[in-house]
Amino acid sequence: MAGLSNATRSEIVFFDLETTDRSQGHIILEFGAILVCPRKLEELKSYSTLVRPSDISIISSLPMQHKGITPDAVSKAPTFSEIADQVYDILHGRIWVGHNILKFDTARIRDAFAEIGKPAPKPKWIIDSLILLTEKFGRRAGDMKSIFTFF
Repeated sequence: MAGLSNATRSEIVFFDLETTDRSQGHIILEFGAILVCPRKLEELKSYSTLVRPSDISIISSLPMQHKGITPDAVSKAPTFSEIADQVYDILHGRIWVGHNILKFDTARIRDAFAEIGKPAPKPKWIIDSLILLTEKFGRRAGDMKSIFTFF
């Protein structure tokens, strides 16, 4: 885990997770991120992977398969422990941007790192589109389909 200080990194990283549902503990099944230059708004790097949970049977449910996450696909994927260094490197000390990341994604990232006994990445700043969109759309801001129909 390369250690650049928060002061030296100003890139923006857009990221999202797919997880199991609440009853299954919100286990990370997919991580995707795009690192962007803040000056030119150009993509610098991207990283995306499925993540193999310790118990693959937890994704046999229909909601996961609707998201394109199947037991067969994740059985060939790396575990979170195997991708932790890449996740740390793309996130740590950068400006994090995403939808509902303040309450959901950041907690899942912290939990996943704690589970493997490694320090979690820390953001330089967080921009959560859910908070911004709630001002305009109210409770509908949590539903991305409602937002997409508006735009």
